Amino acid sequence: MNPRTTLSQNSPKPAMTFVCAGDRKPPTTYAHIEGEVNLKPLMSWRSEYLFPGDSAIELCQQTAQKLQRQYDKQQDYLLAGDWTNERWKVCLVSQQGEGCDSRNSVYLFSLNSNYQSMRCLMENIEPLQCPRSRGQLISIPGGRYRPTWWPF
Repeated sequence: MNPRTTLSQNSPKPAMTFVCAGDRKPPTTYAHIEGEVNLKPLMSWRSEYLFPGDSAIELCQQTAQKLQRQYDKQQDYLLAGDWTNERWKVCLVSQQGEGCDSRNSVYLFSLNSNYQSMRCLMENIEPLQCPRSRGQLISIPGGRYRPTWWPF
């Protein structure tokens, strides 16, 4: 995935604060932009997109804190995602075209590989609507397969 979302401070802009609404279902990371009434949802932490044992609320809070720290440094950065080691790795990078393995990248989180894209988390797409990764294919031994419950 090419970095597309830019969170930068090139020109004077209103202050931005990143927060986690852990009381929401699902927990959601938001950006609050000074002067705007509504919060901008960034990531909705559905358990289906996480690894077993991961806490949606903890990831929501940790990601909001990491985004805030980077924003407070007043450096340009882009949100990027790489497919590595059977998982989506999401990070911040300083230049377009850089990946999560670049020297200046800041790791944010990893996502379950059962889904094809981190877009589902970023756009609050229901798990049933999110494209799934194909699992390992299995072969049935030669001959015709007939389930025991099949009446014919």
